[in-house]
Amino acid sequence: MHIERIEGLDRFEAERESWERLERADPLASVFTSWRWLRAYRPVAKYQAFALALRDGHETVAYLPLARGGSILDRELYVGGNPAADYTGMIADPARAEAAVGAFADAVLAEPWDGFNATDVNDPRVETLVRRLVDRGLKIESTDETPGRSCALPDTWERYITERISAKTRVNMLRVERRLAEAVPAFRISEPTAQDIDAHVEAMITVNHARWGGNVVKARRRYGGLFRGAFDAGILRLFLYWDGDKPIAGAAAFLDGLRSSFGLYMLGFDESYEKLSPGKGLIGRAIRAAIDAKFQHFDFLRGDEPFKERYAPDLHATKHFRLTRPGLRAEAIAFMRPKVATVKLQVANLLYGGGRSF
Repeated sequence: MHIERIEGLDRFEAERESWERLERADPLASVFTSWRWLRAYRPVAKYQAFALALRDGHETVAYLPLARGGSILDRELYVGGNPAADYTGMIADPARAEAAVGAFADAVLAEPWDGFNATDVNDPRVETLVRRLVDRGLKIESTDETPGRSCALPDTWERYITERISAKTRVNMLRVERRLAEAVPAFRISEPTAQDIDAHVEAMITVNHARWGGNVVKARRRYGGLFRGAFDAGILRLFLYWDGDKPIAGAAAFLDGLRSSFGLYMLGFDESYEKLSPGKGLIGRAIRAAIDAKFQHFDFLRGDEPFKERYAPDLHATKHFRLTRPGLRAEAIAFMRPKVATVKLQVANLLYGGGRSF
């Protein structure tokens, strides 16, 4: 078996058949390691994407998506999809996954980097890869976890609202759209079509920025491109509330048909409508859409904000590792990184308001 590097968009597109064959066989894959999601993200990715392919003769048995970032003075390597992917991992033939982990560990070790960032890991094979690297003398600079919430879905909406959530949550969720229709004469609800997808993506980014702030120009470039590509690939659902032509609130979800999982990725709303609780209504609409489409699993993905527990009781966590090489160079970079991050956050707060980030 041998490792081959997949550089450039044309080379990545040529791997689609093999990649998707392995996706179908791999129970540990997710929508974020799917060929279609990674293809949608590549043109707008924060870091320069590539992949390692493990070949057995002419047959591909595993892929590890990766990305390069930083500069010549701060060379960073990332597991592919960061930072937009809520889950990261690899794709492999289950029967040869152990061999793939060893081969990928050798290949990662041979890459030129100062820091290896395996963040939002939702794949035990990548955790094993990290341990293999540590066994070879690399240092774990930091580890962390991010909790998340999910739930198994019943076969009907009625069963979900009567068996899975409290009476208070049910009442609050079900009355939102009625209250909005009463309070907002021009209230309407929509999902995009091929003809108006761009307007819906812009509305989603607008309401998310209204709620959370940040750099809206970068958000339009990154999430606008990602959402449009994911919609074209058939793995995105968007739900929008409107006051006439003004977006009130929106929700975006990525669809993992192979594992029957509906992942709620982004929520946002205009705070001038906050008293009408549009976010609760959109959560209910998304869960009902998942049930109607016969998904078996609803996932709030990354983060365990308090409201999520009311709808999804099951707790899980993704893991984060940062590895560095031994030596003075790595020690100097480790010393400077938090100081640079602090300065960037201070600049972001000045530009976009307190608590914001790039």
